[in-house]
Amino acid sequence: MRAFVIALLAAALLALTPLKVAFCARAEEKAGAALGVFPCAGGLALRIARARAQHRRPARESGKKKKRPPVSLLWAIVRRLLAHVHVEQLRAQGDLGLDDAAATALATGLLQALLRAVGAAAGARVAFGVRPDFQKRRLRGELAGIASLRVGHIIAAALMGIWEDYRRRKHG
Repeated sequence: MRAFVIALLAAALLALTPLKVAFCARAEEKAGAALGVFPCAGGLALRIARARAQHRRPARESGKKKKRPPVSLLWAIVRRLLAHVHVEQLRAQGDLGLDDAAATALATGLLQALLRAVGAAAGARVAFGVRPDFQKRRLRGELAGIASLRVGHIIAAALMGIWEDYRRRKHG
């Protein structure tokens, strides 16, 4: 009985453990994107994601392809999981330049308004800086952030998504 109680407490502790998921996407000469996941430490996860985004992996050989889960299953899981994701930090910075100076100004203003709206909707600390480049055509920037979710929510979303996908396939 004692072992059961200890196992139950350990499972509850694991389910309540927050995971920090950091993401980093870069657009420049070396474009890349990466994720870093670390329990309880968002800053460390963000450093991992930035380091991964900077170092691109070589392309895989066209030998065996991995079997991937169907998109409907992934969408069912993600849809349930999004309700439990809390964005803690969001940072965007970059340079934007188009052929026409007026188009550059309009596009920069639109991008800054969009970033401000995303930050307000997310309820997170948002820092952004999009600088217009009127001299040459350029798109360079980085989008990075930290989101938090609990392990129990991931497990529940996966189980419910699998069940929903199974019912959809069985009953049409």
